[in-house]
Amino acid sequence: MSDDFPSFARKAREILEGKSGLKEIEDFRELLCGDCPFYHHGEEENEECGSFRLLKALLERDAFDLERALNELE
Repeated sequence: MSDDFPSFARKAREILEGKSGLKEIEDFRELLCGDCPFYHHGEEENEECGSFRLLKALLERDAFDLERALNELE
């Protein structure tokens, strides 16, 4: 199933391996929006969908287990 979410899987692995983080808004977009058919990098980036806002808030509060999500997708 990680084939369905390659951008998420790649960025999640980078974060879990310490090669990347979730410090800038672009990090969150890369992780959460990279596989979305409605997201186009560089276009309307001041707009955020509800799913992005929810998952970003959960990640910021350490309420979303990135490793578990990645494992479930693989």
